[in-house]
Amino acid sequence: MKTLVTGSTGFLGSAILRELLDDGREVKLLVRKDADTANIDGLDVEIAYGDLRDPESLQSALNGCNILYHAAAYYSLWDRDPQ
Repeated sequence: MKTLVTGSTGFLGSAILRELLDDGREVKLLVRKDADTANIDGLDVEIAYGDLRDPESLQSALNGCNILYHAAAYYSLWDRDPQ
């Protein structure tokens, strides 16, 4: 059984990812091409490059997966107004 994790380069998503790997799960990640991958570098995972706003890349990432952990967020909604 393969699990897809979104938001895996962030705080919550990388914590979920590490728990899944510690549990021996097979994990696939949906990662934006411009994402900082420091939290996932060197881990034994499959990476699918794409974006949640692109339905085709999301569907492609989901192929072969039985479980989805959705931890991605559009966090800039909570950024301070620069004005």
